[in-house]
Amino acid sequence: MRAITWAALAAAACNTAPAAYPDASKVHSAEAGWCAALAKYEAPEGQSWRHGAECSAFTPTGAPAFVAKMTECYAKTHADHPDAPDLGALIGGCADDVINHSTPGEVTESELMTARCARMARCEQVAKADCLNGFDHLDPGQKFVLTSEYNLRGQHEIAECLASSDCTADEDGAQRKCYQEAERRRVWLPGL
Repeated sequence: MRAITWAALAAAACNTAPAAYPDASKVHSAEAGWCAALAKYEAPEGQSWRHGAECSAFTPTGAPAFVAKMTECYAKTHADHPDAPDLGALIGGCADDVINHSTPGEVTESELMTARCARMARCEQVAKADCLNGFDHLDPGQKFVLTSEYNLRGQHEIAECLASSDCTADEDGAQRKCYQEAERRRVWLPGL
């Protein structure tokens, strides 16, 4: 019984998130810039923004570079279209622009890619080499969305979902489901 307990503890330890992520301070800094950009356009000058505390306390799943590029795009787009009524459309357009102009860098040994390939091996009998080869043939935007769009905490959350969720007849849908929550929380938005 003692061996089972130690084995269970060791397995649980392998699946827990690190206490702190190396990119945490950059994520916090990028989110502060994002909140400042939103506040600039949503609060009259000299007044506090009603969502300031909520936005500042939020930890996004977006990578620092993604959040910073979103901030830059949002500020420019809002300056060019100050009367735009739909915040969601502005932000959606910026997300598309950032994704289409980003590259993932080297991610084949990342926790997220390891989890993606392990799931494909487990659920679809796809060898790791074939998984990585398929990833290499995606366009840069697709690669970015599947990996580098997210900070290390976000990647860990997605990887845990990929590793722990059951195989299904619709593996594309099951994998998309693992990304949904992280995608929704890439940056703070009212109502999150």
